[in-house]
Parts: sequence; C-alpha cells; structure tokens
Amino acid sequence: MARASNLSRRRLKHFVHLSKHKYRPQRKALKALFKQDTYRIEPDAKVTDKSIFKYWKNRHRLFSKMQTHDLYMTRELWFSVTPEIVAKFAARFIKSCLPDAQVILDVYCGGGGNTIQFAQYFQKVYGVDNSLEHLYCTYRNAQAYSVEDRVWLKYGDWPTLSRKNRFEKLQIDCIFSSPPWGGPQYLKSEVYDLEAALQPQGLRETLQGFLRVSENVVLFLPRNSDLGQVSQVTREILGDEARCKVLYVKDNGFLKGILCFWGEKFYNYACQTAPEDPTTVSSTIDYDIDG
Repeated sequence: MARASNLSRRRLKHFVHLSKHKYRPQRKALKALFKQDTYRIEPDAKVTDKSIFKYWKNRHRLFSKMQTHDLYMTRELWFSVTPEIVAKFAARFIKSCLPDAQVILDVYCGGGGNTIQFAQYFQKVYGVDNSLEHLYCTYRNAQAYSVEDRVWLKYGDWPTLSRKNRFEKLQIDCIFSSPPWGGPQYLKSEVYDLEAALQPQGLRETLQGFLRVSENVVLFLPRNSDLGQVSQVTREILGDEARCKVLYVKDNGFLKGILCFWGEKFYNYACQTAPEDPTTVSSTIDYDIDG
C-alpha cells in the first residue's frame, strides 16, 4: 500500500482556503501530519485503550477496506465515525430522493465515513470540521476509496461559518450532518435532549442555520432522541403543516441512530428516479439496513 508522505499542491487545493496566508500555522501542521503519516491504523494491532476496544473489534464495520488499505483515525473518531453500511444507506437514500442533486455538504465530517459514501454518488462533496486532524483523516480515508478528487474540506467552526454565510452562495443541493452527540455518554440518558446535549448548538439553531444553506436537510441523531422536540422545532421553524421524515437505522441487528429528513422530496419520493442499484425504501418507521 503506497503512502504519500507530502502535502502537494494538488492535495492542498482540496483543503479550501488553507493556502491563504492567515492559515499558515494550520498549513504547517497539515504538512507535518502528511509527512509523519500520523494516525494510520495498524488493523491487526490490538488497541490498549479499553475505552475504544469495542469499536476496534468492529473496525471492519466502520470501514470495509480496513484490512487492505491505509486508513486513519484519531482516538475520538473511533466512537464517532458512522459505520460504513449506515453511511452507504444514507447516501443512496438521499440520492434516490434527489436524483438531480450534484453538491452535498457534510457538516462535522469527522473521519469521513459519510463524506466518502456521498462521494460515490455526488459530483462534489464539501466537508466541514473544526479539527484539522479530522479533516486530514477524512482526506486520507477518501484516498483509500479513490474519491478524494470529489471531496473539498473546509477548516473552521460551523456556527461561525454559518453566521458569515460561507456556504449560502454555493448552490448546495443537500446538507447532511451528524453533530457531536457528546461521546458514548449520550446513552446514559433515557431520552436525549436535542437542545441541551447536542453540540455545539441545539437542534433549533442547528436546523435554522442549515435551512439557510439548503431546503433539503438530513441529520443523523442518537437513537434515544426526543422526537417531541423534533416535531416541535419543525413546526416552529417551518410552520404547522411542515413534516419531518424519521427513519430508525439498524446495523447488524443493533439500533444505531435515527435519520431525520427535512425537505418535500424526502417524503414525496415515489416519483423520483433512483440511481443504479437503489435502496428500497420501507414505509415503516423501523428501517433495518441489513434487511
């Protein structure tokens, strides 16, 4: 497996605006990450950190190419990367509902689990994260799947970028996000409070910012999310007749989270043209992607 150890101009252009003078410290740090081949996973080297051991055991469900290609993850990414089969389902479902869509934005892209699958179906994928290490991992992981030329990464804090309207002029067809849930501790609550616990913004502020970018919004949220809050926020922002489609997603028999869809084409999808080898959409709320 070849390992590129330098940050070439061709690679740098995929880190949006990072060539500017004000980003010189970040550019220097990114060059060091590439040169040192930082965060590369040794798939057969058993992890010693007990807190991520259960995620390491399921490493091939996070990335199917774990054994055959170089993949990169920080400690945090072990418990925040979307399993590949879930990410693939989300990408195929969105494309099935939006067959003409070309550009999608992945906010809080982390290690690129969703970004990579979007790049299989969309011509251009923007990824945003406030961690340079995570953007580096996203790019390296996209290389493993040969989709790096479709991925464009923006370093920055999303609430700040949103207030500055950084993406409103880019004609984004859909915006997807799996915001930080607060780590594995989110499961300690019987019901996940989407206003108090979701990071770095609550559901209301998050959705308002996303809808300024695109009318089509998809959120991947904890399985114990308060659906009453989803309903309330939807009506407060979009009106009493507004709808939000919710799918419960399972992987290997285990409930992984819920996908929430805002946008008419997500619930009036029957007349849309699906891509090759489309995912069949179930009419039930409990959707098992293994089924």
